[in-house]
Amino acid sequence: MIRYHPIDAGVTAPCTGLCLSGMHHSYVFLGKSDPLVEHEGNPFSADFSFTETDGTSRILRVSFDHADIVRVLDEVYLDSEEYGLDRTGLVHRHFAYRVENSRFWNAQSEFYRQMNPAAIHYRFITASACLDVVTAADVQFSSIDDPVDTKRKGRTKGKTGRPGR
Repeated sequence: MIRYHPIDAGVTAPCTGLCLSGMHHSYVFLGKSDPLVEHEGNPFSADFSFTETDGTSRILRVSFDHADIVRVLDEVYLDSEEYGLDRTGLVHRHFAYRVENSRFWNAQSEFYRQMNPAAIHYRFITASACLDVVTAADVQFSSIDDPVDTKRKGRTKGKTGRPGR
């Protein structure tokens, strides 16, 4: 049985109102001062755009100090992947979960699971995409103004319809 444990992402927008708009996964040395020591940290962040009830465009940033495995798939295929399996804990229109016993988790190598016993499977579901992250790091959420929307509001249109002309 797949167990979903809802996580509070700090936004009131339903998952259907969020859209995956960008991701960044870095493979830079962020760890110990000795460069011969294996690095600690492959930081990962994903931005989800959404609109507040007052019409303000915002970005929900989901980030991890380190992420081992990241997958994005169309939300439609999630049902196919979990077809025939019992699921518990899903909340209607909820966005963020910690997941146990998913097919995605079980598909990871036994070696990986033995070497990373603290790893957790996180899942973020929108109306059009599903983001899976496997990591031992804690998830962090932050909500920021959408920089594209902020730029749009500061522009004026001229005769050509182009900003500033």
